[in-house]
This record gives sequence, structure tokens and C-alpha cells, in this order.
Amino acid sequence: MLKHLGYERAAADVRALADDLAAGHRAGEREAGRRLASHHPGFTGLTAQAALRQPVQAADAELAVAREHGFATWRQLLAFARHGEGLADFLQLACLCYFQTDRPANREQARAMLAADPALARRDIWHAACVGDAAAVAGFLDADPALVEKLGGHFDWPPLLYACYSRLDLPGRSTLAAARLLIARGADPNAHYMWGGQYRFTALAGAFGEGEMGPVNQPPHEERDALAKLLLAAGADPNDGQALYNTMFTPASECLEALLAHGLGAMHRNNWLLEENGRLVENPERTLDYQLRWAVRKHHPARAKLLVEHGADVTIDDGSLHEAAMLSGQPDLAAHLAEHGAPTARLSPVQRFVAACNAADGDGARALLASEPDIVRRTGQAMPEALAAAAQAGRLAAVRLMLELGFDPNRPRTTALHEAAFHGHAAVVDLLLREGANIRARDDHFAATPLQWALTAGEQEVAAVLGAANIGIFDAVLVENLPRIAAVLDAAPASLEITIGEERPGADAHQDDWQTPLAFAALRNRAGALKLLLERGARLDVAHPDGSRLPALARAAGADATAGLLDAAASEGRGV
Repeated sequence: MLKHLGYERAAADVRALADDLAAGHRAGEREAGRRLASHHPGFTGLTAQAALRQPVQAADAELAVAREHGFATWRQLLAFARHGEGLADFLQLACLCYFQTDRPANREQARAMLAADPALARRDIWHAACVGDAAAVAGFLDADPALVEKLGGHFDWPPLLYACYSRLDLPGRSTLAAARLLIARGADPNAHYMWGGQYRFTALAGAFGEGEMGPVNQPPHEERDALAKLLLAAGADPNDGQALYNTMFTPASECLEALLAHGLGAMHRNNWLLEENGRLVENPERTLDYQLRWAVRKHHPARAKLLVEHGADVTIDDGSLHEAAMLSGQPDLAAHLAEHGAPTARLSPVQRFVAACNAADGDGARALLASEPDIVRRTGQAMPEALAAAAQAGRLAAVRLMLELGFDPNRPRTTALHEAAFHGHAAVVDLLLREGANIRARDDHFAATPLQWALTAGEQEVAAVLGAANIGIFDAVLVENLPRIAAVLDAAPASLEITIGEERPGADAHQDDWQTPLAFAALRNRAGALKLLLERGARLDVAHPDGSRLPALARAAGADATAGLLDAAASEGRGV
């Protein structure tokens, strides 16, 4: 059984795992022998005792640890563990890697690197596939046909994955042509890697793109349909749970339709693993059922009906799909589900109130409010995320009605403004701001403001609206709005040393709570903002709770400009 690595392991942590396994083997520990026999392909069939009698090098321990945690190779494990250590490798920048670091700026930097050094395109087959230089790919394969499946490059992937996850979109070059050549030379259309050792990211998932970071940061391949068609025709498994997951956040259903047309069926099960008590186990859930649950709850009625037509189970979740459709303001979908066998639900007054609001049924909602004057308060207690959910879906009329009826725009901590900002619903954002939404609210998970959510999603239009509003000092630092920083400090001088933790009273502790505006500017390389804060007398001696000082932290974050400014200020004795 596979172990779950977790998502915040640093390279030093996984290095220690391999060192401990090697040390256990040297000490003759039976558990070390069992792990090697279970996970090292060269020890297959050996007993634990027999494995202990075999010589073991560092590379053997590394491979066993990687396989034990669901990774094909040690290099794949290291690429996962090091994702937060900086972006420098061309392939790392050019490809979607499905971390929060995925940004359009990465691809721009990769294009600049290629323009400065065109030889990158022919460095090896992995670079050639990523760039879309089909002639170079052919040359490498002519010289060594085995390269078609060889793992390499930054992520230790086969060449086909680089062609499918590349987002360089270069004029006159096509990774589709490279992928077509690779398939013709024998590349496996089901090539994949296991993200975190848990989630199966296939060539097909790379073609479709998208994901939790939104289509601006994680766009589909520029020739998505042709590339997906190529892979499916070559035998790619249509039961691609990750491709479906990545594309379920937006209303379109092209990915689902393509997979259904090529054999995705009601009996297929999600092919990613589940974490259970620190172990990775097979997923018992059916692919279409998972998709149906999301489509109903996230306001995608057309997709939900398509899933039902292809056999998704309408009785899942103890028959609550009908209730969920009603709550999300979709009575037509609820009726459709009932016609196909979904048990019907009787809603409580609070649920009927939310259903009416989401359906923008003002008469129905006001009638319930008239009969039960405290229903807004009770809804806030029973369903505190109702307004945020409507904002996430961009349901402007529903949000407007909820606000008119007295819903609090600032509950819960991940507010309606956060959700509308991340999903680019500019009209909803504008409405919420006019109705008193707190632009400085911070969510519980990231301790981030709505503006930071918009910038993370690449929603520049919404970010511009928020940036022009009454933002706090941290947001002003982030967008380097120097007049706004000065205005905030003039109005509230204490803002110079406020911490993120002080801006979120009552919340659970967060790793960023220690940061002052100066620390925030330093870690994000906002040199202009940092200069202004230093001129206003910001203290330099702020430090991470572990004792690390700002210049070192800034350099570790790749913020060399602000690190240099901090060094210069310290040498002058300023801010201490």
C-alpha cells in the first residue's frame, strides 16, 4: 500500500526519508528490507530478509522511497518537493505544473529565454517536444528510437508529456506536430505522471488544461481539440478523471463530451488515489457520479443533464441531489433529476428561502421573510456560505436579492467578494463593493484579500476595479500603489507596523501572520513600496518566528532587489 507524502514536503524532508531507509538497511532492520522488497523493482519477489542481504546504494533507497509514495522516479519526487524553491528551469517555466506558481509570466519568461538562446529548442528531445520543434524530435528519434519513452527534463517526464503540457504557443511551431510524431513513433498515449504521487495527470489532461487556478493561469493547449482527438484516436483512456476535474470549474463541457464520445461510461471509476489515514488507496467513486455532484451544486445544469443521460447515478449522496438542485436555484434541473429517479426532497423554511434567493424569486423569498422575520439570521447560522456560493457562480440577480434582504456580505471569512473576484465576475464585485463588502477581508486558508485572489486567478479586470478602491496597506504594497500607501500611512500611522495577523483577529494562526508591510514588500520584491516604507521609518528588525531575518528570507524567495535594499538600509542604520 502506498504512503501519502503530503503537499508541503521540502526536498530536505524527502532526502531524509531516503537516508533513513538506507540507514535501516545497514542496521539490518526487517522493516527496511520489507520496504525495499515491496517498492524497489529490482527487489521484486524477495523476502524482507533476502532484501537485507542485497547491497543497497543511495539511489536504491531513493527509488524505493519514490515508489513507496506513488512517484515513478526519485527525480519526479524531487521536482514535486522543490516546486516552491524558485522558477528557473526552462521546462519548468514553459509547462503547466499544477502548482500555485502557474502564471502567464512563467511562459513569458520561458519565451524570453528561448529568444535569448534559440539552441534551447534542440538541447534534447524533451526541450524539442516542449518547444514544438518536430524536426528536432525526429532527429533525436532517428538517432535513438528508445528516446520516445525515455524519462528526462526537469520533471523527469517522457517527451509526449512536455508536448502536451507546454504552453509556449510559439508562432510557426506546434507541439501538436511534435505529439503527432511521437505517437507515430510509438509514444504511449496514456503517458502520465502522478502529481503528489496521488493524482494521475495524463497527456490528455495536459491537452485539456484548466484547473483550480483558472483558465488564465492554466489555459488549455492552444490546439486542444486536435491534440485530444489525436490522443484518443491513438488509444488514450477516456476515463480521465483528472482531465474532467480540471475542466469542471467552468460551464463548458467539451472535455466531458469528447470523453463520452470515446467510451467514458457510467461504470468507470475515478483513477486517482484517495488519502486515508496516511495511505493512498483506490478510489471507489464512479467518475460520472463525482462530476454530477459537482455540476448540480455548482450551477452547471446543462452538464448535469448530460451526465444523467449517460448513466450518472441520481441517487448518490443519500438522494440529496434533488435538494441540492433546488438549493442552487435550479428547479428545472431538480425536476429533471426527479424524472430520472432522484428521490425528491422536502425543504425546510431556511432551505426554501435560499432556493428562492438563488432562483432570483423575489416574491417567494419576501413572502418567506414576511412569515418568518428572523429567517435571514437563521440562514446565516445554518448556511453561512449561501451568498458566497451565489457570488462564485456569478449569479448577479441572486446576489442582489440576498443583499436586499439583509444577507451579510462579509460572512464567512472567505467572503462573497473573494469568490466573485477569483472567478472574474466583475458585475458581482461592483455590486458587493457598493453594498459594503470589506475589501480588506482575509480568508482563513491563505490569509489573502479579495484583490490577492483576483491577482492569483489572473483576473486583471476585476483586480483593476479592486485596486482602485479603498484597499489597505498590504494590497497597496502588492500593486505598488505608492500614493495609496502614503495616504494610508498619513491617515493611520500605526499601519506602518501592523501585521497580517492583526488584520485577521480571531482566526486560527497562519504562517504569514508575522509579516509587516515591510516584510510583505520584501518577500514579494516590491522595491518601490519597500523604499517608501523605509523612508517612513519602517523597522528593519522584523523577523520570521524561526528567527530568520528579512534579507535572507527575501533572497530565498528570489527577491534580490529588495534584499539589496534591506542590506543597504541596515548598513546605514535605518529602521533599527
